Amino acid sequence: RLVHINPSTDALDFLNRTMTLVKTTILLLFFSGDAFSPKYLFLRTHQCRRHRHAQPTMLGSSAKDALQRTASHLEKLKKTSKAMSSSGDKEGRLYQSLIRYSANSLKQQLKDLGLPRNGRKPDLAKRLVAYELNKEISDFDKENEIKEEQVESVWKEENKDGKVIKSFAGLLLSEAAGTALGTASFTAPSPIQQAAITTLSAGESAILHAETGSGKTLAYLLPITETLWREQGDDGALGFAVILTPTRELAAQVAGIAQVLAPPGTVRLIYRPSNLIGDPLKEHGENEHGGLIEKDVGRNTPRLYVGSAKAIMTSLYGDAKMPASPTTKPEATFFLRNIRWLVLDEVDRLLHVKKSRGETRFKQHEKPAAIVTSAATRMTLGKSQLIAVSATVGRPLRRELTRVLGLTTEECPPIIRASTETKSKEEHTTGRAVTIPDLVKNYVAPIEGSSNGKLLTAAFQVVNKLNKEKRKMLLVLTRGCGISTKNTIGALEHFRCQPKPVSLLDALEADGSDRMIEIHRQVSGATGVGETKYFQSKNESAEESAEEYLLVTGEDTVRGLHLDGLDVVIIVGRPHGPDEYTHIAGRTGRAGKNGKVISVVSSDSAGHIKSWERMLDVDFEVISLQDIDSI
Repeated sequence: RLVHINPSTDALDFLNRTMTLVKTTILLLFFSGDAFSPKYLFLRTHQCRRHRHAQPTMLGSSAKDALQRTASHLEKLKKTSKAMSSSGDKEGRLYQSLIRYSANSLKQQLKDLGLPRNGRKPDLAKRLVAYELNKEISDFDKENEIKEEQVESVWKEENKDGKVIKSFAGLLLSEAAGTALGTASFTAPSPIQQAAITTLSAGESAILHAETGSGKTLAYLLPITETLWREQGDDGALGFAVILTPTRELAAQVAGIAQVLAPPGTVRLIYRPSNLIGDPLKEHGENEHGGLIEKDVGRNTPRLYVGSAKAIMTSLYGDAKMPASPTTKPEATFFLRNIRWLVLDEVDRLLHVKKSRGETRFKQHEKPAAIVTSAATRMTLGKSQLIAVSATVGRPLRRELTRVLGLTTEECPPIIRASTETKSKEEHTTGRAVTIPDLVKNYVAPIEGSSNGKLLTAAFQVVNKLNKEKRKMLLVLTRGCGISTKNTIGALEHFRCQPKPVSLLDALEADGSDRMIEIHRQVSGATGVGETKYFQSKNESAEESAEEYLLVTGEDTVRGLHLDGLDVVIIVGRPHGPDEYTHIAGRTGRAGKNGKVISVVSSDSAGHIKSWERMLDVDFEVISLQDIDSI
């Protein structure tokens, strides 16, 4: 009826009476009493009908307050809706335009863009809005890149000594990175660096697959550190780089290299659970040369975090032994949402990798790296760049990685290999793309029996014969032999072994874990990215450094570590498989140097290792303990 009448006085009166009735009904829902009984409501309604212009009776103060709160809330909603639909709010306009489409249409758009498609329709629309806004930011960054001609002139004027490299694998370098690479004589990139740096600099996710000692660490660090140099001084620059490693010893090694390449103060080593976003001065962080961080007014904010997967996961979520997580929940959410680069170094050790689809294993908890990776992918809507690194990559690893990322097998990041000589090897092998370098000679020394005493006695004989030429040796204990590092050192000391055996972990943490980076440089002999000094004790100078050493460690710790100038690797016991042998043997023969690997095993295990020749594309030479000194 109201549609067809004119806006006359009678119509306005009718609307006023209707609104009075609605207000009275609302008050009945919140208040009770005689004044608001049904009888009173009936009489009040008839009174309004009889006296159209009669004023309603005065309401109580509580009723007035309720009406005022309702009115103010409605005003806020109106202002919010106007702000969202205003022309200046681009995010709101994008959301309003996308929400009109069907859910299937939004899912198809997300599928074309390679983004997750789970969730309700509003979540799908918000995901597309975030993608569009991030795309505009990346386009703006590309427009503000440094021109190559300007950098060329700067390099010619400031770097006249010829020791600084201005570009590496097509990537323009900062002065710090150019000086470090020039000092280390890295004039030409390795095949994996040449193949990966260009792709990673473009922001694409990838899996780096190359042999041990081929320079994979430098391949993924340079694109990250050079971006940090370009964004230095930009207060609006956001985005963290997180590098996950299986052990904190490997994390110290990577952090030591990153500190040489990145802007000062931007690298932070997480060796124990810490507050990632809080003031790092309160934590036992490290400065450029190790030790506690001292307060520096001009120090940059950390943007590159390196640590073991367990330490970083515990920093974000805590564990059962902690009353609360070191990083508060809002800070952890902010950290995960702003992860720009996520690197999984030695990814095959960070994830649960099944050997085959039909393999049945007891149900296991997710590994720390899987938890952090899944959370970062979910919080960043898949926008963070993922870099997985390993010397052993196969279909089981790709299946596990796609499961953690929430992707299909077709959406798995591409694999980048140094395909210079591997294709010819694949034609004669079972398809393994990465093998042990040809400069490494592999030997098998079988013994009778497999007891711990016989294995340790044979290992001492090997060390005693090799030490006649003052060599640098690493003794690796496999998981299968069941011998601890402590018992091995005790047995070798009982035999009066020379050089004196030293635990690798004890050497790395000799001065406390607060100086892990500095101690790691002393032990490994690598200052920065180059090879300079060998292992030396605290009381020896550089000229009086020891010419030989014997480090003892387990199979789990040795993964990924670099020891400068290592001559021989002695393996006690049979490794778990060919992949494990590849990683252990890769500690020697690095950077184009010769190396030797001697496996001290029982006669039965020697046959198993010989069967790996076709898979590893190497020749295992069987040698007796008496002939060890001839190699």
